Amino acid sequence: MRLCALFALIFALASGGPLAAEPSGAAVRLYVAGQYLAAADVADDQDAPDDLAFAARALLAACIAGGDRRQTGRLLDRAERLARDALSLDPGAIDARLQLALVYGMRGRRASLAEALARNYAPRGRRLIEEARALAPEDARAYALLGAWHLEVLRRGGRAGAFAYGARFADGQAAFERAVALAPADPMIPLHYAVALIELDDPVHVARAAELLAQAATLPARDAFEEHAHQVADSLAQALAQQGPGAASALAERLSP
Repeated sequence: MRLCALFALIFALASGGPLAAEPSGAAVRLYVAGQYLAAADVADDQDAPDDLAFAARALLAACIAGGDRRQTGRLLDRAERLARDALSLDPGAIDARLQLALVYGMRGRRASLAEALARNYAPRGRRLIEEARALAPEDARAYALLGAWHLEVLRRGGRAGAFAYGARFADGQAAFERAVALAPADPMIPLHYAVALIELDDPVHVARAAELLAQAATLPARDAFEEHAHQVADSLAQALAQQGPGAASALAERLSP
């Protein structure tokens, strides 16, 4: 099992279920079955904004749920290109913005702190998330990504990074709670909210993280990616209960792509 943690990964494969955008039926069926690369190829061939954004999403799912870290960089490159192509065809595309924000988050997660700062991954991702929220104020995915953004900047940058980028725990918590309320049937949001709390490695967050993991594990899975999320939630819940937040945080880090 593997897990991406920045932008809580996301989940958002900018989730909301496999029909967040409106790609071809064949691509959706392949995605639901866990055939992410094939789904990306089919959607990419359609050359329409929704299809290109969905192809990017499928490639990010392959990064997260796949088993070969050596392919992550190549998959991120292709996902970024597809998300940008979708935006060029439809400047108002919400899903493409969220996929591109997730790409930046995953790149920032993999980069050294110096590289992440030099490439401005955090402000570039924040800008895309805020644009998506402006276009769709009730989109749970955008709120979840915003929550993950705040908590990841706090985790990675500490007080100095939080001050520089305007990251606040209270704002991240509020955004995640809003996302949970907007999409109560989506297991990806509580999972990645829990991961973000666990990775702060603070005992004060243990109770809420445990509740969120239980919620993620019990909500019905709508596709192979969400079935994978159930497995991740179960593993993290066991580590948290048996060994504490430090062990759960270390497990989340090991599972990152």
